[in-house]
Amino acid sequence: MSTEGQQNNNVQEFMCRIMDLKTRKLSGRLDADDTKNTTDAFRWLRNNSPQLDDAGKCQLLDSELIETCLWYCDTFFANEPLSCSVLLQFLANFSMGHKRAQLKIFGGFCGSLRNFIVSSEDSKLLNNSMMLLYNLCLCDVNFREKILKDVNIVQQIMTHWTQNEIEYSKIFLDSIFSNSKDFLLVYENLPDTSKNQLMNIFSIWLDHYHEEVSLEVIIVIKNDLFINCAIEKITSFVVNVLAKASSIEKFNSEIKKHTTLLKKIMDLLLFIHKRAKDNDSFNNEFSRVKDLSALFDSEIQTHNRFWFKSDLIRLIANMCYNHQEHQNLMRTDNIIPILLECCSFDAKNPLMREWSLFALRNILEGNLDNQNFVANIDSVGTIDIESSVALTDTLKMASIKNSVSDNDTMFI
Repeated sequence: MSTEGQQNNNVQEFMCRIMDLKTRKLSGRLDADDTKNTTDAFRWLRNNSPQLDDAGKCQLLDSELIETCLWYCDTFFANEPLSCSVLLQFLANFSMGHKRAQLKIFGGFCGSLRNFIVSSEDSKLLNNSMMLLYNLCLCDVNFREKILKDVNIVQQIMTHWTQNEIEYSKIFLDSIFSNSKDFLLVYENLPDTSKNQLMNIFSIWLDHYHEEVSLEVIIVIKNDLFINCAIEKITSFVVNVLAKASSIEKFNSEIKKHTTLLKKIMDLLLFIHKRAKDNDSFNNEFSRVKDLSALFDSEIQTHNRFWFKSDLIRLIANMCYNHQEHQNLMRTDNIIPILLECCSFDAKNPLMREWSLFALRNILEGNLDNQNFVANIDSVGTIDIESSVALTDTLKMASIKNSVSDNDTMFI
């Protein structure tokens, strides 16, 4: 007998043991060691099923393998997360490269996997449930679309990564952040609070895993969630992602060249600046909070516009660096006086003064028209004391030859 034939027989023998244990359970004749013995049988199958040939896999499928495994998962192992994990690992190995097995497993186990992901607190079972689901999604576009449209599953995947950094929740998120179609499919189906959570996780990816993020996803965020979005609906989470992306070499050139994006940023800055001045109170979501101690207030740190203005100014700073057309827009559209007014402390916008000064430095560098404009800023209107100090600092920076070469990066 060939090696493959012998392997098929061995697997069939172990499956017979598993089915016999099911029969004994249903007839009430189980021994105390039967749970351990069954788990060991699934462990052996997990390790050896990859060597099965197509004929052996089809034979097992015809003998109601999936239905038997589902019974064990939902009934016999209902309170045995480790045993369930071993069973799911077996199914993952068994289904590799076998379309019929994948179809049957997805059809039979999708509900159980969803239930584990949504309700289980066992990290190993959670990880193996997401692993099997992820592997099935890799093999079939329709499976993947169904899962990515499932709001509960996506929400739990995000939560499991945020709380426990479970391996396959990260792998799932990596795959979403590397494919613009998948990202948009997920984002558009989520409620607003979960959209913000997804963008917050995306921001963390830019800090630590930006090599996993595709340029196409950044383009989708730039176009769909910012440029083509109504001003009042643009969130601080989206602005933060674009601000961080503008500082990363992989994405910077796409953002920096986009004058339409800069004009929308300018419109948004004008909008929120006017709103803040029209009603300078805490009830105004854009109003300035001048109290330094408020920076450590949880109500400020969880405010829906926390960092919002700072990130807009960060975008302006990076988009104006060594870009004369963008520098000139800051003058002709009267953004420079606003940046000067932003050179002051705001607990809602940490580092706003520093980003404003950096933006002004990039706007003035090598641009005599802008330098002359700032030198005669009094003719534009009255500015406060803090802005006057910032103006002095900025003129000093503009008058000192920049020691950074053209090949160095000035984006922050």
